[in-house]
Amino acid sequence: MKKVLFYNSLFLLLVFVVSCATAAKSENYESVRQNASDSFAGLEGKEAAFDEAESADDALFAAVLKGTGTGEDEKSAKNDALSQLANSIVTDIVSKTVITQEERDGKYTESLKNDILIRSNVFLKGVLFTKPAKKEGFVEVTAFMTRNSTVNTITYLLKTMPEDIEALPPEKYDDVLTMIYLSYSLLYAVSDRQVPEREKYIAALSALKAEIEKLASHGSVYFQAGSDVKGEVEIGGKSYELNKKIFLKPASYKFSVKLDGYRNVGGSLDLFKGDKKFVEIPLVPELSDKKEIFLSVESQVEMTGEIEKALLDFGIVPTQKKELPHQVSVVVKTASVRVEGYERITVAVDIDTFKNGEKFKISHYDHKPFFVTAENKDEKVKEESRKVALAVVKKFLSSIDLRAFFDVPE
Repeated sequence: MKKVLFYNSLFLLLVFVVSCATAAKSENYESVRQNASDSFAGLEGKEAAFDEAESADDALFAAVLKGTGTGEDEKSAKNDALSQLANSIVTDIVSKTVITQEERDGKYTESLKNDILIRSNVFLKGVLFTKPAKKEGFVEVTAFMTRNSTVNTITYLLKTMPEDIEALPPEKYDDVLTMIYLSYSLLYAVSDRQVPEREKYIAALSALKAEIEKLASHGSVYFQAGSDVKGEVEIGGKSYELNKKIFLKPASYKFSVKLDGYRNVGGSLDLFKGDKKFVEIPLVPELSDKKEIFLSVESQVEMTGEIEKALLDFGIVPTQKKELPHQVSVVVKTASVRVEGYERITVAVDIDTFKNGEKFKISHYDHKPFFVTAENKDEKVKEESRKVALAVVKKFLSSIDLRAFFDVPE
């Protein structure tokens, strides 16, 4: 009898401890959320509000964020403008390591852009539009946000965050995480002059972000291919559709992507709690046979061999036969500027393709600058140049229609 009482008491004690811990976590999140919400609420109304009776075009000078879109009519132009605005919000998010959660695989930014783009109609408040400008064959509209609308959007996002975040399913939790990162992005879009003591508000968001990430149970991964591409993703023992977010428990995964009319793609990834991974699927057409192409590479760093291997992966045989009708020219250039004892290096890649002597498509890419010292300059320039050139070549070949380039019948 005493043993039964002892076990019952122990069970009740454990339940009590767990309940207290859960309550403590929820209360801490709620208090931090309330603190952040109150802080931003105090910013509202501190700047003269835009008179809605005036033209939105007259307020464009006060824009801190904007995006210009085009379309066949006003509605489609506005939707495109809103998409461009959503993209502009996070264009520089990579440089803000406080937002990017360690940039675990370099794809966090793409995932965030995708999330904000999909939910822009829900998340963005107070967006203004210029009058539609009719061009030759299309309509052009600019969407923009002022200092007021960015602050109002942050305040709205904080107020609408759920109180009991632990009860949320993974997809709803992911929305909350996107809301906090969007709040960061908007806050960095306005200047210190427009938001005095901005560091105080950044600290409030950082505290809230830390509490939210503690409560994560899943991570997410988004496999993106062309919208008209059919296929499926196999990961974690299940099959999923392409171009849809997949929520998984933290673990190491192997995945395979089966694409109709394209080569299958496989790989592996590590998923952590709260992760937002984004995997862009290279579309490599199944060519009926190997195609020869003349390749020229101009670079200070020797990389012809690596680029030849990349072409072979796409079913293309690189040669030095100049009489071939198809040619690919890859030019890699580096430029440097001295900055306070360091050298800032920029890598640029140009790709030209020629078909029967005429340029078929041209691609230009500027890699984000990196800093070197005299000791590591040579090694760092070689490493970055090869990495960037290979990535650009593969992305370029994935983006063009190889069948059309080689005149392969459908």
